[in-house]
Amino acid sequence: MQYDQVVNEIGLAASTRVIPANRRRLVFRVATGLAALVLAGLAVQDARSRARAGRELERLLADTGLARRQPDIAERVRRDPDPVRGRLGIARALLAESFDQKIFSRLPQREAIEEASRVGERLELARTLAEQAFPERPAAWQAPMIAGAATYRLWSMRGDPRLFSERAAWEGPLLAAAALAPGEDEPPRLLAWARLEIWPALSPAERQETRALLRGAFAEPATFERLASWWLDAAGGSEQAFAIVPDTPAAWAVLRRIFASRTDWTGFCAAHGRWRRALGRELDERLAILEAQLRGGDPVGARRVALGILATAPADGSYRTLIERTLALLPAGSAPVTGLAGLRAWLSWALDGTVRGETRLSPAAIARLEVSAGDLSAAERALAVLAAGDLAAAELIERRREDVNTEAWAPYFLAKARELARRGEEVPARAAHAMVHRSWRGSPVELETRVLVAEAVGDPSFMADAQAARTAAAGDRWAATDWRWRGTVVRLDLLPEAEARGLEIVFDVVPAGGVVVEVSIDGQSVQVVPVRPQDMLRIPVRLAPQPHLVEVRTLAGGRAVPGAVTLLTD
Repeated sequence: MQYDQVVNEIGLAASTRVIPANRRRLVFRVATGLAALVLAGLAVQDARSRARAGRELERLLADTGLARRQPDIAERVRRDPDPVRGRLGIARALLAESFDQKIFSRLPQREAIEEASRVGERLELARTLAEQAFPERPAAWQAPMIAGAATYRLWSMRGDPRLFSERAAWEGPLLAAAALAPGEDEPPRLLAWARLEIWPALSPAERQETRALLRGAFAEPATFERLASWWLDAAGGSEQAFAIVPDTPAAWAVLRRIFASRTDWTGFCAAHGRWRRALGRELDERLAILEAQLRGGDPVGARRVALGILATAPADGSYRTLIERTLALLPAGSAPVTGLAGLRAWLSWALDGTVRGETRLSPAAIARLEVSAGDLSAAERALAVLAAGDLAAAELIERRREDVNTEAWAPYFLAKARELARRGEEVPARAAHAMVHRSWRGSPVELETRVLVAEAVGDPSFMADAQAARTAAAGDRWAATDWRWRGTVVRLDLLPEAEARGLEIVFDVVPAGGVVVEVSIDGQSVQVVPVRPQDMLRIPVRLAPQPHLVEVRTLAGGRAVPGAVTLLTD
């Protein structure tokens, strides 16, 4: 009995120790279950919230037409897990459309007009979305930027005087965005854009600050192209305006187009000079890249860069060394159709020199051009092969043709006659000269070649006739009828009777608003200058008493037709 009592007491004691632990487990399980229920409820609530936000975004995409006009942006908005960022993405897209409405040009005309007419309404929506997002994401710099820019753009489009009287409404948010994201260039770029529109209302200090903002904004090519005209108007002078223009060929080309549209030929010439300098520097940089790619074992990339240089550099003696080096490095391969024009321009430029006894490019460089320039006429190819130093191959092309007595073959036979005379092959040289088409007879180039052949032949009678013809053709004046057109370039072969210090060109036809012309002599640009009706153009350049090629091309303003030419002698 005592034993049982002890056992019962022990068991009772054990029982009293176990019960609290069981209770703790029970409480834990209940708490865990309740937490799971709460989390499940929150998950359901979050899912419903996300679903509502997704439906709201879809509604905005549909109502604004972004889903149709810009499907890529719409897809990015849908994929963003943050609905606030999604709404900001929509607001940003609507703001961007107000600055560049080219997106509407892809729509049918009627629809494009309707969509463009709703830009103001969408700007108001963009501003609202941005203002709603800022309290939820106070560190999100895009919200104040969009709100400020949308306000500016809306008032600007509507001609609202508040653009000036309530500047803080749009300027304050843009400044706040710039402070929130000092590493981002978009807020200051939009601020510079807005301030440029109200330039007359800015204080001297604000103008100085805005110039700095514009310098940074202009680094983005699209922004510079949009604002360049405004900046020229605001700056009040070319030198001040040019001070913050990016020194790139693309930027100066934009200014050339603007000056041309305004018939401001002085500004055009100033911008053109800076364009040439920037282009030369950029081409040198490309050449360095070409050399680096070849050293790095990338011939495909190197060929692409080389063809880009050949397509970009104007066919002019200023770039001769660059082109020689580029052609020497050009990896083998076919040229794309888009690059053939540049190759052919350089080949034509080099062959003009060959016909006139000038070595503008080395034979090796001409050989590379001939191989890469695509389809050439038989006469062009024969002349190119001859200039590359392969007379036998040129004669093979010649023998296979039945049209060698036509005008197209005259340059080839002039160059061939020169080459044979240089080699002392009198009879073949005279025969080649005899093949020159009658349209070239009596020209300075033909007369000079005739004298060289006569010297090689050694026939006194032939020599006397050739020299007499050359002396008779030399002069100091040429008529308007002596010019010849090649495409958009008008050319004159002249032979001075004595050394000259320049020449004067009278223009018979000039548009009423004037033009800008570029004058080249012997393949080298010597002057870019405005010409107006009744102007006489004076070009200071030394001309030896030997054949020279004068070329005039119109760069802007229409077509000018040169007339009489007079040499300026000492």
